[in-house]
Amino acid sequence: MRARPPSRHNLTPLNADSLLGRGNPVQSFLKPLLDVAETSDYLVAGSVGEFEAGHGVYQIPRFIFMGPSGGGDTIRLGLFATFYGDQIESAEALIEFAQALETKPQMARGYHLYIYPICNPTGFVARSRHNFSGEDLPRHFWHGSSQPEVYYLEREMGVLRFHGVIQVQTQRDSEDFALNINSSAILARTLTKPAIQAAQRYLAGGISKSDNPMPDFFPRDFLTAGHELNPTPFELHLGVPGRVPRPSQIHGTVSALISILDTYRNLQSIGQNI
Repeated sequence: MRARPPSRHNLTPLNADSLLGRGNPVQSFLKPLLDVAETSDYLVAGSVGEFEAGHGVYQIPRFIFMGPSGGGDTIRLGLFATFYGDQIESAEALIEFAQALETKPQMARGYHLYIYPICNPTGFVARSRHNFSGEDLPRHFWHGSSQPEVYYLEREMGVLRFHGVIQVQTQRDSEDFALNINSSAILARTLTKPAIQAAQRYLAGGISKSDNPMPDFFPRDFLTAGHELNPTPFELHLGVPGRVPRPSQIHGTVSALISILDTYRNLQSIGQNI
């Protein structure tokens, strides 16, 4: 069951100028990436719509990075962060990831990447885990939610039909990166190990000594768990360790995402049945 449209909504994606005109902390936070998009041949900035909360009007920003052609079908991935408004490092990581792609566009060869760095703008502004209504947003997907953030992002997934969805979250009590995936054993094994190794290089202790750095599944938190998406994309959760320095969090996350792009592209190119 899809979410209900908000009382105020915009069905046409808004442009970057509109996003910059709201005068809230989202503006200054995103400005480095918006500046890149103004002159980029690959990056497009905008928003999926707007909604009212309290006395303010908020938008969910979206950046599209269109990598060079890979010679085959274009792979569409959706990358989501800051469903919990107090997890600022997840948004910072996606911004740095997009900036890294801008300097080396070939890393995104064959991809169109839809990047949503601030999925909970009211929580982001308030530095609150929950949104303005006090809700835990990931648990509302495909349940007929009245939350405007859920409406807009469900619409994005329904229209764009991503091949894969990546959600970046922070694990406050962890010192290791972790990956969690709701797909086949082959894809899980192939994607997660190199991505974890790439991320853990940025930790003081190097590669985790844990034999199983992947956390238990929490199906209620999967954005694609409903029956509305057919075919269902793979969904991967990247857990950022909260108990390590911020540079390690950001650089490790970026490294893991680049590894995932490379590995998944290679899998597609050799035609594995995953």
